[in-house]
Amino acid sequence: MTRSFARCTLKLLFALNLISGSAYGLLAGGRPNAISGGLNAFAGVVNPANAVWIEDRFDIGAFVVHQKSSLDNRDNNPLFPPGKLDLSYRTRILATADLAIHKRFKLKCFDSSFTLAFYTTPGYLKLRTKKAIPLAGTTPILVEDKVEVVSSIFSFKLNPHHSIGFSVDYFYLSHRRNGFQNSDNPLKSVSPGHVTNKGMDHSSGVGISLGWRWVIHPSLTFGLAFVKKSYVGKFRKYRGFEPHHAKNYIPETIGAGFTYRFTERVAGRLEVLWSNLGNLPNANNNLLSEGTLNLNKRGSNKSPGAGLQDATFINAGIGYKVNSLLSVGAGFSHRIKLPRKTSIIISHSYRLLTIYDILAFGANFTYCKHDFFFSYAHGFRNRMSGVMPTEVGGGKFASKKCMDSFSFAWGYLY
Repeated sequence: MTRSFARCTLKLLFALNLISGSAYGLLAGGRPNAISGGLNAFAGVVNPANAVWIEDRFDIGAFVVHQKSSLDNRDNNPLFPPGKLDLSYRTRILATADLAIHKRFKLKCFDSSFTLAFYTTPGYLKLRTKKAIPLAGTTPILVEDKVEVVSSIFSFKLNPHHSIGFSVDYFYLSHRRNGFQNSDNPLKSVSPGHVTNKGMDHSSGVGISLGWRWVIHPSLTFGLAFVKKSYVGKFRKYRGFEPHHAKNYIPETIGAGFTYRFTERVAGRLEVLWSNLGNLPNANNNLLSEGTLNLNKRGSNKSPGAGLQDATFINAGIGYKVNSLLSVGAGFSHRIKLPRKTSIIISHSYRLLTIYDILAFGANFTYCKHDFFFSYAHGFRNRMSGVMPTEVGGGKFASKKCMDSFSFAWGYLY
């Protein structure tokens, strides 16, 4: 694939989500890379086989998200504050930074490369309320989850049409939870004293990913990537609240996609990504199979969780090369929304905070050895409504979640 083709194809962002883990497509800086191609030092983060096709370079960038999230207590349930509850109080702006350096070399008869990348996944979650929620505790709610990653990426070009790659990823997870004092007792937790307001906690571990890239034709490229499910430690300070004693895992993820060059100036891509989130501890639901409230002790193997379900993303993008310096692009990402089987709003509670559709626009400007990338993405509003279980006061509730993101990156070809 030529350098001009790579530069003319701008890719989109994936949806932010609640998961404290990493999956392909959840990129630092909203960078324009895909499973079937890439154009900067972060290309191997999405598919390790992409890296060997990239020129020697380093990239730095920043990613800023503006979020709004709320929960509306429409029937004045006394266990929640009356009216609309702002879940993004003083947490509307989230910002991260990233860095990657990439180098190609010969390994015997193979073109090879090594990349070292530092980034934060946009699964970054931070929620906060101004007031306490009586159902939960006596202080305002604060929940924060952040995953930082150091990736060592190795890639090899087997011939002009095929490359393979793998990465060894070190994950550093951070977690904080305030305002859940009502669960901090022997009747409701397997480990009282390790439930809430314990400050920031951390866990870490190593994961592995594999990738393959196939240049079927000068105008058509296919990519395939796989992330192995990996154990990444536990949050010991919060082992009395999180399911399975706060053990953490990176989910198994599989992605595949095509990039197609329509003309010298226009290229597009289409890809599908599946993540086995339903196999994580947080897949435990707030409701039992018969529809009653899950009253198992917090921190146990059957403890209530977010009710995670497997996620499937469909992503499409198109790019246009204006001239030798400037390319522009647009893309759309859709997470398939599984049907709800109950009107209870806290069933699969992660859905309240998930963005399902994102429309993104980007521009790539190249001057000499400098490469600049700008993007804006709009996450369409997620509206949900339902009722609370009668065990916790009942009543109608509605939630809203939306986001806008901006990113800027600079790359230098050395």
